[in-house]
Amino acid sequence: MTTTAPQTPAAYDLLVDRDDVVSYLVGAGYLPRLAASAEQVTVREVTAGNMNRVFIASGPLGSLAVKQAPPWVQAVGPEWPIDPNRIASEARAYAMLADLAPASVPTVDPVDLDRYVLVMEDLSDLDVLRDVLVRQVADIVAGAAPVAIDFDALGAVVGRFSAELTLATSLVALAPAAHAALIETAANPELCALTVDAVLDEPYRLNDHNHWIPELDGEVRAMYTDTELLAAVGHVREIFATRAEALIHGDLHSGSLMIGEREAEQATKIFDPEFSFVGPIGMDLGLFWANLTIASIAATQVGAAGLARERASAIPSSWDAFVTVVTERWPHRVGEPDGLDLETWLARIRSDAWRFAGVESVRRAAGYSHAADFTTLPAARIPAAYADLLVRARAWIITGTDSTDSTEGTL
Repeated sequence: MTTTAPQTPAAYDLLVDRDDVVSYLVGAGYLPRLAASAEQVTVREVTAGNMNRVFIASGPLGSLAVKQAPPWVQAVGPEWPIDPNRIASEARAYAMLADLAPASVPTVDPVDLDRYVLVMEDLSDLDVLRDVLVRQVADIVAGAAPVAIDFDALGAVVGRFSAELTLATSLVALAPAAHAALIETAANPELCALTVDAVLDEPYRLNDHNHWIPELDGEVRAMYTDTELLAAVGHVREIFATRAEALIHGDLHSGSLMIGEREAEQATKIFDPEFSFVGPIGMDLGLFWANLTIASIAATQVGAAGLARERASAIPSSWDAFVTVVTERWPHRVGEPDGLDLETWLARIRSDAWRFAGVESVRRAAGYSHAADFTTLPAARIPAAYADLLVRARAWIITGTDSTDSTEGTL
């Protein structure tokens, strides 16, 4: 993947409207993929995440997604500055993923580091998983039949994705020198620091970024003096900082997955790997498990016990897929990570996953960024949903296990 040298954040123009996007695409040579003339191109903004702006440009000949990193957190503005070179980390991750798991990620063009722009496959025929989960619950509340999702298949995609990354970028497949080089190449210090702040630090103390519902005030403030919990969170911070095991997505929640139907089959795409770095293997699985648990709790709160079970089934199916792929390839390993045998290594990954599920859950209840699964529930059901999640999260962080996890004790 070729790139140009980055300029300082002050030196590039932001894409704001249709004319900006079209002008950029024409100048960068993308017009022939969309239309015969610029006048035929339509643009709509689909920004949904916290970090970047995203547009869909369409014409008679095709469509493209255009993503730009501003020099600040998009959801906040200039008062929260951050290096736009994060889009280079995302592009680098996509380049690796295109080789390792091409069916699970969108196709991406070379990144433009003059304007911090990434042009990629338009996924707008699919829906963000979290949006679908919210719509399912809304349909149930309205008395309608929710759209069907094969949650076992969804979990299997995530598990295989994580396994392929693990096998290709850990000491299972790489010699120590090559692994050390990957750690350096994939370094992402600013967004790792943001993860520490938003997920592993701020939710456990008074901070202006945090917010929570009034009914949860006692539970949240109790965390700030819960010595057992705080010590366990410190352990998770240490894992995050020191366990450079394999390339990970780094932000694999239900807002980083798209789902829908392609060629009469359920299609799942994993996107937004801008937080990627070489870190603890269990983190991606844990973030996914937390968000599917949140979705399951939301279904329970509207009386949809069957849907709650279906959503939760993605958790064991992801673990089963992960273990299956890793176990099949283990005999061909180059080395044994940290000198561990397969059973011990997998047990550590699973324990790490539950701990990361816990910290992800806490930040969704008492940190900066909450989950729409809960905020869109009927008002009377919201407090119980958050309370349920916090109880589970504390147990996951402290024990590294889940009492309802059918994979516990089996590999």
